[in-house]
Amino acid sequence: DKMKQARNLISFELEVTARCNNNCSHCYINLPADDQTAKAKELNFKQIQKISDEAVALGAVWCLITGGEPLLREDFFEIYLYLKKKGLLVSVFTNATLINQKHIKLFKAYPPRDMEVTGYGVTCDTYERLSRQTGSYDAFRRGVGLLLKNDIKVRFKAMALRSNVHELQAIFDFCRVTTKDYFRFDPFLHLRLDGNLKRNNEIKSERLSPEEIVAIEKN
Repeated sequence: DKMKQARNLISFELEVTARCNNNCSHCYINLPADDQTAKAKELNFKQIQKISDEAVALGAVWCLITGGEPLLREDFFEIYLYLKKKGLLVSVFTNATLINQKHIKLFKAYPPRDMEVTGYGVTCDTYERLSRQTGSYDAFRRGVGLLLKNDIKVRFKAMALRSNVHELQAIFDFCRVTTKDYFRFDPFLHLRLDGNLKRNNEIKSERLSPEEIVAIEKN
């Protein structure tokens, strides 16, 4: 109520990279993990500090770290700790495939508000048809397992796509059973920021019809 009366900034997002270790057919932003041009365009740590300081001064209490895949950032640990030590609630959007014991140690010492993980499928075939990265399904299951085993708060997001609609109920069931919090599904696919026509056509081919989306909502 105090925030509403003061009309302060409440939250902000940091899109720290456009790079990703997956190559999902429906993604509006992803660039290769080793794309040096994309890496050179990313906000550096000092710029992130400045933005965060300004946001906190304006009243922000919550920050979302997103990408691309934010765990690709070599300075992810420094970014995360800086935000936490500013007193912010911090959420992280990740595909969970890069989670390792070093991340777990960080998240146990400085718990995130939540980790939101996208589930593209509950079978290897469906997941990797979308991620277009061999081995990504096993990495996803391993990363999610590490987070849950160590009581890190996980929320799930399921993309509703042409390539996984046949498996959607199983994905929903997996998310409900696995998370201790909640899950949401997202049927909205945005076109590429770089305007790539080939990639835009791939995105359009993954879109469900309005009628299909309504039917899923009703279920």
